[in-house]
Amino acid sequence: MDASFDVNIESQSQSDIILTSSQPSPSISSIITGSNKRGNPDSPDSLPATQKQSTRQIRRRHSNSIGDLRGVGERKTPTLRKTVADKVLDALNSPEVLNVMIPLLSQKISDTLTPIIEQEAKRFVDIQIQPLLKQIKEQETVIQTHKQHILKQFIQISNLEKATSNHITTIKEQGKDLDCLSDEIADLKIRVESQEQYSRRTSLRFHNIPVPIDNQGKILHPVNTDEIVLDIIRNKLNINIDLNDIGRSHVIGKARKGRSQVIVRFISYRMKHLVYSNKKELKGDTNGIFITENLSQYRTELVKSLADMKTKNQISAYWTADGRIFAKKSESSRKLIIQNWQDVGDLRPPFKRPAAYGNHPDNHPVNQPDSANQQSEDHD
Repeated sequence: MDASFDVNIESQSQSDIILTSSQPSPSISSIITGSNKRGNPDSPDSLPATQKQSTRQIRRRHSNSIGDLRGVGERKTPTLRKTVADKVLDALNSPEVLNVMIPLLSQKISDTLTPIIEQEAKRFVDIQIQPLLKQIKEQETVIQTHKQHILKQFIQISNLEKATSNHITTIKEQGKDLDCLSDEIADLKIRVESQEQYSRRTSLRFHNIPVPIDNQGKILHPVNTDEIVLDIIRNKLNINIDLNDIGRSHVIGKARKGRSQVIVRFISYRMKHLVYSNKKELKGDTNGIFITENLSQYRTELVKSLADMKTKNQISAYWTADGRIFAKKSESSRKLIIQNWQDVGDLRPPFKRPAAYGNHPDNHPVNQPDSANQQSEDHD
């Protein structure tokens, strides 16, 4: 490669020398061509023959030298350039050169393009992303506002939940108190009803007692119920009794076809029990007179239901003794104590009790007169 550059330099030097020596040639040409125009003392045509020939020879050699140099430049220069280019290409295509140049070029390209790419990327981000970032910030502000609102609502809900929980606890406690009060009330009703029935332990009711009435069917007062009751006990029950054994007696309820109920309070329980024990003597009485215990309103309703069941052959018998109610499903079954509507329902399920009465005893006034006949005698 160095030899090629030396040849090129040497050829270039020769060309420069030839061109330098050929600079006077225009003067020679002008001398040669100028002889046709006018006479020139230095023209070859004006020179002697020997000198003229010498001039022509110089001109000929000069022309040949220039032609040779041009020919050499035209023929040899492309060959020299091709050889240098080939060698350069061969050198560039060699793996050693490529392994060295490629990393260098890559680094240079990277160093050149990286700032440009970063700048363009930043510009793109500024153009495309900044509006989105602005929207995101606005949404963050809205979200923060909603978050604060939700937090306030959460605090309110939490307070409401606590208050509700406290109210629920209070309601449960009050419910327990109400249950206790309800149980106490039920117990008190039972005790009151029992006490009422106990207060009637010396009383009996005489049914279908003839009483004086007017044209409108109303009872004509006063009615001497003491004499009427004493006559029944003496003559029909065959019990020796006098007026001193009766504390008080009176008609109760309205008269029906000239007959009514009479309540009798005896002075002693023993006399009451004696009279009631002999009530069977009145079976088949022509006036239909019969005797029952003076039951409370609650127990009277229970007895009415048992009477209805007896009529429908759902029970075998029912009766009362000392204010207590008994019933038998069949003749061979054991007797059952009837204390409430549940006991009646157990005898005839399902049982629909009257709406006017609850499960607890005596929902009516204690001394409310009975308008219906009590049928609490032993039906067997």
